[in-house]
Amino acid sequence: MRRYHSPKDYLDAARDPAASPEELRFLAGSVYDFVRLAVAEHPHAEADVLVALTPQHIKSWNEQRLALALARHPNTPAHGLRVLAERLPAVLNRGRGNDNGLAAGSALCNHPHTPLDAIHTMLADPRVSTDFRRKLAREATRTDVLRLLLNDQSDAVRRRAQERLRAAISAEQEAMKNDDAAPLPNT
Repeated sequence: MRRYHSPKDYLDAARDPAASPEELRFLAGSVYDFVRLAVAEHPHAEADVLVALTPQHIKSWNEQRLALALARHPNTPAHGLRVLAERLPAVLNRGRGNDNGLAAGSALCNHPHTPLDAIHTMLADPRVSTDFRRKLAREATRTDVLRLLLNDQSDAVRRRAQERLRAAISAEQEAMKNDDAAPLPNT
């Protein structure tokens, strides 16, 4: 393992594409927020390392930014995403400085491994604003999340989810028609 002499050495190591899983695991325990964030953004970070990086509370800019990186990472496992869903509601509103929290919530709901029941529980939390749910209705890429939003307490959220769901189903049907019309390859 490398020798580190300054915070920049730790950061450079966490950003190194050739960093080994062992080195990333070591760097995940850094006292520096920016190093832990770089590990969470590293494409080769392993699932257990990502789960260990999950903040206990998500309030500050650094905690929200870390939550966003974890919610976007393809290696974050379902149980880690479930924990994020439990901890994010406090910043899923228009509170000052919650931009990264809102982005993390949206990324979490669009992550293919996030359990739908965890999303449902998160959205039902009274701290989650209608503005966030409306944003999610505009940005959701998962049809199961759009279906969940069809039962939202806000009429505006329900309408937007219904519009998006119709468009997604139409696009799916059009793609299936085009697949049916395409000639089969010769084998």
